[in-house]
Amino acid sequence: MKKLVRKTRAFLKRHVATVAFVSGFVWDSLTLTRIDLVYENVVFISYLVIALCAILLIHCIETHVWEPKVAVKYKVWLPAFVQFPLGGLFSGFVIFYTKSAAFFTAWPFLVLLFTLLVGNEFLRRRYERLTFQIGIYFLALMLYLVLVTPMVLGTVGTISFVLAGLMALVVMSLVLQLIMWLFPQLYKRSMKAIWLVIGGIYIGFNVMYVTNVIPPVPLALKDIGIYHAVVRDGVGYNVRYEPAPWWQPWRDTSATYSRAPNEAAYCFASVFAPTDLNATIYHHWERLGSHGAWVKSERIPYTITGGRDEGFRGYTIKTALQDGDWRCVIKTDKGKVIGETRFTIRSVEIPVSLEHATL
Repeated sequence: MKKLVRKTRAFLKRHVATVAFVSGFVWDSLTLTRIDLVYENVVFISYLVIALCAILLIHCIETHVWEPKVAVKYKVWLPAFVQFPLGGLFSGFVIFYTKSAAFFTAWPFLVLLFTLLVGNEFLRRRYERLTFQIGIYFLALMLYLVLVTPMVLGTVGTISFVLAGLMALVVMSLVLQLIMWLFPQLYKRSMKAIWLVIGGIYIGFNVMYVTNVIPPVPLALKDIGIYHAVVRDGVGYNVRYEPAPWWQPWRDTSATYSRAPNEAAYCFASVFAPTDLNATIYHHWERLGSHGAWVKSERIPYTITGGRDEGFRGYTIKTALQDGDWRCVIKTDKGKVIGETRFTIRSVEIPVSLEHATL
């Protein structure tokens, strides 16, 4: 038994950062649901505060500014108190940003988040270095503010993104003022590198925003499909559709739309938005052209209102359809992609058998 305890202790000592990081991911995956709830924001802010306090404590000990006996004794564990909350933060960001991401446009950003989430084993030593700590902390701060600022303003767009970036710079300036006061020599040695890292991250965020790589958080596509009919009643929406085959469990409606003469197609979607957030979104109906490029056929707007767990339900109708490959892309008024569905239209003389449902 003692041997097992020694081995377990040795393993945790070697992999404390990894265990802390993964623990944060598992915990957040089980507990985080909606970014507009108080609990989620308390968790995120607590993680940011704990990580900052741990960073300051590590360098208090290293520079002999303050050396509490307990902290010195367990110094080897201190990086975990930076990495655990950052693990929790990045796991939360993976959860919320993935919900808002259309993979075909946001995949570089999602790869970045997953790299931050799983790459901690290779970065373990760097969590003891001030420049690296500040860079990762600023990145987490930017991700959080970009996520929550639209809720405060009640709108999604460029203004909320710019304001989030400016607030992150102000907060980091205050943090660096504190570090300069506590550790003047350490700050002097690291100042140029720290501001280069912060500047690089800030510019990178703005480039990703302009190029539509960053998802339109906190909006998130909950459901989308192509239907033969959509009728609203007092309960919900009555729909008729061709079901997807059994080997496509991720789809509700078939990827093939069998169009009878003069029949229209309905793109029905549910888009989640936080409470008190209103936004105009657009359904872009596009057809695949002969040269392999998507040709815009129609752009139809409607306004969504936040607060419903399952998302705000809405639909658009497309007539004058041609056989071939199509897609319905949902975008914000700034052109940020929320999601899409692709399907193939084929004309039939006799209407196919349809299923009915209430959404």
